[in-house]
Amino acid sequence: MVAGRNVVRWFRMKNEHAKAALNKRTITMPPTTRRQSSRRREEEPRRQVAGERGRVFAAVILGFCVLSFIDTFHTLEPYSGRRSLLSSAYLATTSTLLPWAHHYLVDVNDKPNPEGETALFWHIPKSGGTTAKRLYQCMGKTLAHRVGADPRYGHDQENEIVVFEPHEGKDWKVVNVDTTIKPGILRAKELGLVQSHTTDLIFTMEPAFAGEQLYDEENKGRFLALFRHPVDRAASMFFYLQTATWERTYRPEWADMTVMEWANLKNFESDYMVRKLVGKKFGDPADEMDLIIAKELVRQRFIVGLMDEMNESIRRFNIVLGVDESSDRSQQCMEDFGLLEPKDVTPAVPAVEDGSDEESTTHATDKKNSNKHPKFVEGDPEFDAIAARNPLDMILYNYVLQLFEDQKLIIDSYSLEAEEEEEEEEDAATTDVDSNELALLPPGADAGSSRLPDEIQSNLVNINDPMEDKENETPFFWHVPKSGGTTLQRMYFCMGFTLANEVGGNPKFDSDRSKIDVISPWSDNPGKVINVDVTSQDGITEAKNRGFLTQTPHPHLDLMSSQEFKFAATTLFSPEHKGRMFALFRHPIDRAVSKFYYLQKATWESTYNERWKGMTLEKWAERDRGENNWMVRMLVGKDNRDVLTTEDLELAKEIVRTKFVVGLMDSFDESVHRFNVFLGVDESDALNQQCIDQFTSSEGDSHAASNRKVIETKNQWNSYAHPDVEYGSPAWVSLSKIHFFDILLYRYVVELFNEQRSLFNA
Repeated sequence: MVAGRNVVRWFRMKNEHAKAALNKRTITMPPTTRRQSSRRREEEPRRQVAGERGRVFAAVILGFCVLSFIDTFHTLEPYSGRRSLLSSAYLATTSTLLPWAHHYLVDVNDKPNPEGETALFWHIPKSGGTTAKRLYQCMGKTLAHRVGADPRYGHDQENEIVVFEPHEGKDWKVVNVDTTIKPGILRAKELGLVQSHTTDLIFTMEPAFAGEQLYDEENKGRFLALFRHPVDRAASMFFYLQTATWERTYRPEWADMTVMEWANLKNFESDYMVRKLVGKKFGDPADEMDLIIAKELVRQRFIVGLMDEMNESIRRFNIVLGVDESSDRSQQCMEDFGLLEPKDVTPAVPAVEDGSDEESTTHATDKKNSNKHPKFVEGDPEFDAIAARNPLDMILYNYVLQLFEDQKLIIDSYSLEAEEEEEEEEDAATTDVDSNELALLPPGADAGSSRLPDEIQSNLVNINDPMEDKENETPFFWHVPKSGGTTLQRMYFCMGFTLANEVGGNPKFDSDRSKIDVISPWSDNPGKVINVDVTSQDGITEAKNRGFLTQTPHPHLDLMSSQEFKFAATTLFSPEHKGRMFALFRHPIDRAVSKFYYLQKATWESTYNERWKGMTLEKWAERDRGENNWMVRMLVGKDNRDVLTTEDLELAKEIVRTKFVVGLMDSFDESVHRFNVFLGVDESDALNQQCIDQFTSSEGDSHAASNRKVIETKNQWNSYAHPDVEYGSPAWVSLSKIHFFDILLYRYVVELFNEQRSLFNA
């Protein structure tokens, strides 16, 4: 026990060294901007694929292997727990944790507090979850799962949380909600399940949805899960659902199907674990970015168990849940479920034959939920076929194996630290420990809510506000570089629009600079400009001082265009004259690659860099070149020297959600139509239609690549045809790290684009 206490003290000493080091260094994002002296650890375990039949599996997994290291390029940032953790997986890292998980869930490093947190068990099908549920029922825990909302018990329509015994005399309780499915989770939220503090353990199959909906910053959750090898789990599910007529997901059409036939079905459910962790629906594509998010969520917020290590896993869960394993009831339940050696000579669980189902290994009486079936090993065609359909889950599971090893020291230290703290309280005079020791919060954790800054809220029109006062608002096109914005402006020039961008500030166009005025820069183009430059901060300041948008009378202006979102929004606009936002977005990796090739040749640009002229894309993408996460930074007003946090991402998303009509370069035609409606363009006008035809694709938006080529060929002075970056290549992986927050924002924008369709259809 003395040695155990010394381990905890050593943890603390190492933590103090880490804190001291942090005070001497500047933390920056993203990982690729860090100095080479930062430690980089790559300890991700990988399976070796043997034999000719393993090559199918290998081809898929190797395509993703480099991506399994994306979040292992770490540098220290403020320590987020009470103990210093020795494994590379738990050295403090740059976090890609989702905001709800950051705010609503307890960190793995934090000492359990069963009275102040509500535990949630993610039930991964065919991974031992039913056994865990029955074990904690046996121990008398109050659970939330499917049984509580069964109409047979008469509490499913109650308008408050009710704790009851579904089976008289069984001495186990449930609450009257079904937290295994989304509708039940929403009902549990409405009734205040977590806030009622009535439940010891919530069971769900929707971890992301439950985590985001049930918890809040005052009532946090502690997540647990049992994991199983994806191939074993999938095969077990296949054989189980061939015969499980009592299940809602029973599949009689699988009864005569072979594993190979089943694994090659078009609607095969792939990468189940990754999808559930990031909240994706069945059929939605999952990719490497989802894997990154899933791994970070599990690393920071899950106590992980392994079905193959059931005894040790339950021991850890018991520590976290505050179970007294020494009590007679706990001892009896542990024996009944084969987790302790029985007191008599008769084994509680018979020996398991090779090829039996997983859950028969955890409880001898779980026969309804288990079934014997063949077991496949690496190199078997069935194994390789299933693995090839679950490449992300394979990587995630290997990562969980490492976390399981790493977390042992953490969980053991919970009880060691508790004992040490008791001794310190008894003899405080001889113990030099700071009683006010607090966990350091990660950067931005004190940002609070995602409420918009006052100037953004008051200076910009909400997307759902009616266009009633056009004299006191101006459309503001946020020009995201290399996303089709120049083509869009040229189209509106073709229609005879008057714009405020950079053209009007060009000294070659003579104009009276003492007042705001309209000039016609081109003899062969009906487009006009205001004699200001609103694309730079200096130009915006000058325009404001000269009366742009405030001069009376003010010349007609159809729209302004600028890259400087926040500076322009807070400098040029006001509650009396607001901006109405719209923008074209492009995938950040495609945008970055396009800009690289453009700036290799664009000698007229202020950002032209001659050193890039002979550089390969692979070399250029190795590190940040000064423009990481450009969109998020512009939206929240942070430059490259500032640390980006998940709060910045959430703020950027909220700004776009509430203020922007969004368009996509890959859906350019539909985006143009929406903008035309937004701007009041008469598309039936022959001249307008001619301009639309000139600058959009004749093939429609079903050909995104064709659209990009059309934009490039019709805007040749500002664009160059160039090769695309290969998906999954080293350059792609590096750029995905550099622009991680922008990629998450873009994915959100795609969702908004689909949701906003109803506005324009109406």
